[in-house]
Amino acid sequence: MTGDRPLISAIIPTHNRSALLREALDSVMAVEGQGELFDLETVVVDDASSDGTQDVVARYPVRYIRNAVNRGLSASRNIGAAASHGQYMAFLDDDDLWIPERFKAQITVMESRPEVGLAYSPTFRVFNGIELPIAPVDGPSGYVFEQLLLRGNFLISVLAVLIRRTAFERVGGFEGAGIEDYDMFLRLARYFPFAFVASPVALRRWSSAGLFLTLIATGRSRPLYRELIARALALKPRLSGRFRERVIDRMELGNLRDLLSVARPLRDLPDSECVSQVLAHISEYPRLARLPHGRRTLAWFARTVVLASPSPFDTATTLCEGVERSCGASIQTRRLLARIWMELAVGFLLAGQRPLSARALALALRNDPTQFVARLASACVDRARFLRRDAQGPVLEEQYALLQRRGTGQDFIP
Repeated sequence: MTGDRPLISAIIPTHNRSALLREALDSVMAVEGQGELFDLETVVVDDASSDGTQDVVARYPVRYIRNAVNRGLSASRNIGAAASHGQYMAFLDDDDLWIPERFKAQITVMESRPEVGLAYSPTFRVFNGIELPIAPVDGPSGYVFEQLLLRGNFLISVLAVLIRRTAFERVGGFEGAGIEDYDMFLRLARYFPFAFVASPVALRRWSSAGLFLTLIATGRSRPLYRELIARALALKPRLSGRFRERVIDRMELGNLRDLLSVARPLRDLPDSECVSQVLAHISEYPRLARLPHGRRTLAWFARTVVLASPSPFDTATTLCEGVERSCGASIQTRRLLARIWMELAVGFLLAGQRPLSARALALALRNDPTQFVARLASACVDRARFLRRDAQGPVLEEQYALLQRRGTGQDFIP
């Protein structure tokens, strides 16, 4: 640090991605405000790469640390943090980029509000070269621990946050693999207020082969989220039982949404794999059958699978039998089955298959006639939603169509 300027430590873990690392380092070197608003040090942690990573790093004014063996992302970030000296820390993965205005607004907020432990901002996002909407568009500030539990990881990614070192050291660094960003945010939010700064600061580049989508597609993300939420709830034992139940329900609905609205379209998962994961999920957490949004989502999924099948009614029967086996015999299971058959009745009718629609409707009414009313109410809500979109103009419609085609984590399930 020179004079009164704060020092920011930029920490970049990397493993066998020397070409992408060069782009990431170029983006760091282009950050504006260095030597004026703040000073910047860069630490690259090479997690036992076997490519030309060291040669790439040698061209830049950075500190280079090489792990003798592969330690993983969390450990590499912590190694870089321990070797750095800044009052503030910022983390950049080797496949992402910072924009030139990365720290200008965030450092001003952090310097003027010493109680804030973390500042976060929106990111531009690209998936396999396709531009997605900026996220988050807005976000809460202050003590956001409970909102972070209920809403999920609305900060999106660690590449867009600036963390005060004292806060980072208080909570003990990164832990785990796959969703370590969210884990860190929850631990920080338990003790420190956050500040949302509206200016975008980074470009996040997603890949269909990335770890996050792989964890979701294989079902490995579900136990990780359950462990993470259990640890987070333990940080605040006086939370009410009702609140804890809501948090867990929202987390499980998020797991279901991630599979069907994110991994399924982005990874082009076959229906058979999705059905297997869905049945495993409701077997692990049968309460999904009790949650109205869970029933709605599962019914929507069943409709898409069945209508794409060459033998729709046989597929529907087999799927519903699988649901009953996974959930067990109960009133809630019958309610879920009724909602599925009701959605299938609508799908068959729209496809011009009236006899199948009548059979599906009869099965829905036999299981639970209340779901007929629930589906009518849902249709009215959907119609009002689309009318609002029409009133807001074509730009929003284009963005909504993009979400439907690409699945970005937004809940667009009808």
